[in-house]
Amino acid sequence: MTSQKWSFDQPDRFIVGTIGAPGEREFYFQMRQKNMVVSLATEKLQVTALAERITTIIREIKKSAPLSGVNAGPLDDLPLELPLDSEFVVGAIGIAFDPSLLEIEISFRAEDADEVEGDDLGPVVEIHLDLSMALAFAQRTLALVAAGRPLCPFCISPIDPRGHLCPRANGYRR
Repeated sequence: MTSQKWSFDQPDRFIVGTIGAPGEREFYFQMRQKNMVVSLATEKLQVTALAERITTIIREIKKSAPLSGVNAGPLDDLPLELPLDSEFVVGAIGIAFDPSLLEIEISFRAEDADEVEGDDLGPVVEIHLDLSMALAFAQRTLALVAAGRPLCPFCISPIDPRGHLCPRANGYRR
């Protein structure tokens, strides 16, 4: 595996999007800076965890040093840019806050990066987000995740559109 690195210091766009119907969706991170567009395949749990962590970081920043004007940027509700070619499947996600720049830094490493030998860390994508863009990303992402299949109120499993065989209902369909 060759070591490739993409850096987005001033991204024009950073979103999560999906392809497919609820229950069969594939999730992708997509970032753009000028003419460079990078898409990364990911899992729904990774997307949710990142959005929740960004929300928590921004909430803590507002508590410790009240910042005026830290609101979500404009809502980006456009779909993923095509053609959609994933550079790699996301394995590890790192997140940090830089207080001197008031930026959130996120790094994505490939799923199979732990198999790489030597100093080569495998492909990496780094992105630096101002707080308003990070908050807009988190809000869009959480709304996208919530738009999936509804959860069963009894077993908290996703309800399939064809019906749901709930283990807490002793096998009866709801």
